[in-house]
Amino acid sequence: MTDPVSLQQAAAGLLGPCELIAVLAGKVIRVEAASGGEFVVKQHLNRTLHEREVHAYHHWTTALGPFAPVLIAVDDAAMIIANSALPGASPNPSGLTPEVYRQAGVLLRRFHKAEPPAALPWYLGWLRERAAHWASRAEPLLTPDDRAIIRDHLAAVGQPDIPSGGPCHLDFQPRNWLIGSPGDVSVIDFEHARIDLPARDLVRLRFRTWPGRPDLRDAFLEGYGRSLSPAEDRLTWHLGALDALTALARGYENADPELAAIGRDTLRQLRKEA
Repeated sequence: MTDPVSLQQAAAGLLGPCELIAVLAGKVIRVEAASGGEFVVKQHLNRTLHEREVHAYHHWTTALGPFAPVLIAVDDAAMIIANSALPGASPNPSGLTPEVYRQAGVLLRRFHKAEPPAALPWYLGWLRERAAHWASRAEPLLTPDDRAIIRDHLAAVGQPDIPSGGPCHLDFQPRNWLIGSPGDVSVIDFEHARIDLPARDLVRLRFRTWPGRPDLRDAFLEGYGRSLSPAEDRLTWHLGALDALTALARGYENADPELAAIGRDTLRQLRKEA
């Protein structure tokens, strides 16, 4: 794992001499360049994440205008990128206002429309493979009832047809938003972005932040520009089964009880309205 000092040295190779300002995560730092300006420098965990984030910056994030970072430099061999640093901080629970969600809805709609819709003939096969992959990793935490709930919800995806897909963020939730001092919302962290079902970008909001807060859901959809169709609403609900699996597996493997509890709560909601 690259330590912050080594990552700062890599940043200097991309940006010129720079000073370490903050360590934002294990492989993410903020630096100030001697030539002026602050930047976020990130080393990806694997080649797939690196290529996805670079692709997103080259093709889709411009749709967000000043409310997404700008890609400044890339070291493909080391899987490191340098982005412009945006003002603001991730919102705390008291910052989850309807206005924040309204702006988030505006930005997600722009991102989803950054490329024309495309058919996804491969999607059901991919979904089955992913579900099997994550179910095997979450196996120690699953009861027979859990497996049945997950199986039934994922079997309902694609009935009768899989809708068109487009650019998706795929970790769209408050921890990847920044709130600036005027209250403007920006979006960060595009390493999971790829072509997928737009409904997947609503799953974590639906299960993790909207329960008990219909005002946030309504404000988000106002910004998004339209309500969900009944088919989209069902699809978002059924796809919660895959999100539950990934949260359980990652929570278990990373000794993260909070994330595992999120997965368990998602399963509880799915079971309640199965």
